[in-house]
This record gives sequence, structure tokens and C-alpha cells, in this order.
Amino acid sequence: MNAILDIRGLRKQFGGVTALSGVDLTINEGEILGVVGPNGSGKTTLFNVVTGVHKPTAGTVTWKGKDITGIPANQISRNGIGYTFQQAMAFPGLTVLENVQIATEHSAASARANFAWPTPISLLEFVGIPGLAGEKAGILPFGSLRLLGLALALATRPSLLLLDEPAAGLNDRETAALVGLVQQFPAHGISVCVIDHDMKLMQMLCKRLAVLDFGSKIADGPTADVLHDPKVLEVYLGGEL
Repeated sequence: MNAILDIRGLRKQFGGVTALSGVDLTINEGEILGVVGPNGSGKTTLFNVVTGVHKPTAGTVTWKGKDITGIPANQISRNGIGYTFQQAMAFPGLTVLENVQIATEHSAASARANFAWPTPISLLEFVGIPGLAGEKAGILPFGSLRLLGLALALATRPSLLLLDEPAAGLNDRETAALVGLVQQFPAHGISVCVIDHDMKLMQMLCKRLAVLDFGSKIADGPTADVLHDPKVLEVYLGGEL
């Protein structure tokens, strides 16, 4: 596989707190990579630094051979990296369709002219909520708001999609539907990196896992191997693993 995102020596400090401590990580074209670790291990900070929400203290982020370290979030999005946040976000006073239309207008269209879902309605159909197009986003149930968040990220026409706990708060049926959607992305030219605490979901989605602990990467490899790694078992103290 060809690497599309290469992270080297990534470090982020907030005052005296080190959230990331020299993390190296590669995301390959066409893969679904999982990033796991206990709360506070640096997973979301990693995504925030990659996507320009925070500037790194040190290290580099290289996207398709181009150094994008520390550039603004809107430029990173236009380069083809999409991001769904832990909290489902949308403009509550606008309709579902209007939200997706706004995201589409800010897409990296020139980079993905042959995108699988070229219109806002086709995106809503793909995620399964076309019937909610005229509803205000602020009144959506949580599961539907999660799907809207996914449609908004896809509307930017990414080549890489970062999913931060996409199944949090979803029931089993909604989680299964989400898995079915994400599994389709590589076939449409979208690589994926996902954070989640649901190990069953991660085993279904990811052939490879990276594990963070206190801001450092302690394991990276095939999912089955990582889940039996003594260091990983120690970190989780035999919990969900």
C-alpha cells in the first residue's frame, strides 16, 4: 500500500501537559486504520493536530508528499482530509439539506471531480436520511445527527476521513448501519482512520490498529496481533480487550 499520510515525531504540549509525545504513524491508501487507547491517551489531540485545529509543538505531518504541518484547518480540508468530531455538529437552525449544501460549497471539488456522491441529496441518500432533508438539524434525534455529521464530512470530498468516536451514543442497529457505510469508503477512494472505544466495532472495521497511551504509540500492527500484545493488555488491564 502507498502511504497517503505520514506523521513523524508529532508532539503537542498544552502548558505543562504533554498530550502527544513524538508519535509516528502512517495511514495507507485504501485502508481503514483504527486508533485506540484509554481516555486521555492523545487520540483526539492527534486528529486535531493533523487537521489544523491545533498546531503541533514539534514534528511533521505529510499529506501525499506535501508538508501540511500547522496549516489552517480550512486549507487541510480543501487538501482532501475530512473530519467528524466526537460531538455531532451542525447548524441547528438550518435544514439538513441546507447544512449539506453549505459543506458542499466548501468542498475540494477540483481534487475529486469524480466523487461518488456529487450532490447534497445523493449524500443524504447514501447515509440513509433523505427523508429528513427538510427538517431542522436542531430537532434531529442523536443517531440521525451522527449520520448528518458523516454526510457533512463527505460533502468536502475527502480522500481521507478521520472519524472520532463515530459510534458513541448509537444503538446496536445504528452501529451496524454505520459499519456498513464506512466499509464502503475504500472502494470509493476514501481511506479512513477511526477512533472508538468499541472493540467489537474496531475489529469489524480495521485490519490494523495503533494504540496510544499517555501520548505515545505503544503498538501498531494487524488487529489480532495488537489485541494480544502484552503492553496493550496491560494498558487496558484486561478491560474491553
